[in-house]
Parts: sequence; structure tokens; C-alpha cells
Amino acid sequence: MICANMKVVLLVALVQFSAASRSNHGNNVNTFEATYGCLQYSTNHGYEYAHPYYSTAKFENLKVTAGNVTYMRMGVLARNDGHIRLSPVEYPYDKTEMNELVLSGWANTAIEIRRYTRTDHKTRINNRVFLHIRSDGLLSEFSPMMFTMSIDTHGNVRLVKDGDEYPFIEFKDPKISFKYMGFCNWDAPAIYFFDCPFEVDHRKCEGIAFT
Repeated sequence: MICANMKVVLLVALVQFSAASRSNHGNNVNTFEATYGCLQYSTNHGYEYAHPYYSTAKFENLKVTAGNVTYMRMGVLARNDGHIRLSPVEYPYDKTEMNELVLSGWANTAIEIRRYTRTDHKTRINNRVFLHIRSDGLLSEFSPMMFTMSIDTHGNVRLVKDGDEYPFIEFKDPKISFKYMGFCNWDAPAIYFFDCPFEVDHRKCEGIAFT
């Protein structure tokens, strides 16, 4: 019992010390800690490159609620133009209808949500724009923009930034399919973090197990 009490006291002291230490660092907090446990895809290949697509069925951190709403946490690190592609197949090059979310394109000024038919990795036709709104510097090449995407069975899609309550993107496409997810860049390098855990416990202390 004494040992257990000592561990509790030590844990409280460590947490308080960590909080106090971080409060003194101001703007020097490591924002990349938000990417802990994520998978990563980095690219400077451009928009027309044959980027890979990843099966969301293999994501370890994907969550589905009792109401059949799917949640996926991810992030983007780029000066501008974070492109997320959602496809029903792994190789969407044979007249595949799919979606693309452009996060802060047009020199980091606008968001656009599209559905189009892709005939190969360079060509898309039948482009339909669901949403085009200002983004006002949403992305940064110095700090990852982390968010959670939710999609329900009716095609309602919401993107909510970490720490926010309300979505910065909200649209509906009943045809949307997210069996596969891909990423690309435009005129600047981009790093994508995906299949991210929703909660991360960074606490470490020799001799103490956290469960």
C-alpha cells in the first residue's frame, strides 16, 4: 500500500512538473507531438504523379460508432495545397468516380471539395465542385494541421480541427466512397499523417505501468 501511494504521489508530481515546465516554454511547444502514432506519407512528386492509395480497412485507429459514423484522424504539413483523395478502389484509373478534398489551395487561400471521374493518374473528367470557400492560411509548413474526418452512411462529411468543437469543412455527397485514401501535393512539398490515434499517453516513468 505504501509503495502504491508513493507511485501516485510521484505521478502527480511528474504531471505537475511537466505542466509547469511546458508553460514556461511559450511558443516552443513541439506541435509535432500531435502526430505521435500516425503513419506518414511525404511527397514532392506533384499533382499528376501516380500516388499510392491506402486501404482504410487496414487502418488500426479508424473508429465506427453504433450509428455507423466513421471517424479518421489525420494531419497535413504543407505551405499550401493539401490534397486528400477518397476512392472506392486501390487503382482509380479506369473511369473511377471519386472525391478530392483540396485543403488550402490557391496559395493557401481556399478550400475546394470535388467529385470527378479519373481515367488515369493524370486525367480527370466530369468535375463537380461541392464546396469552394476561403481558408485564410489554414496550412503551415512549420506546424501540422491535425483534424478528424467523419463520414456517415448518407454521405455527410465533417472535418474538425484538433481542439475545436465545430467543423471547418462540412459537405454532403451520397456517392462518396472512402475504401481507399490517397494524398498528393501541388507546387510545394507536403507531408501527410494518417491513421492517427485519437488519444495518446506519452507518460513514461521507470517502474510505473500506465494502463
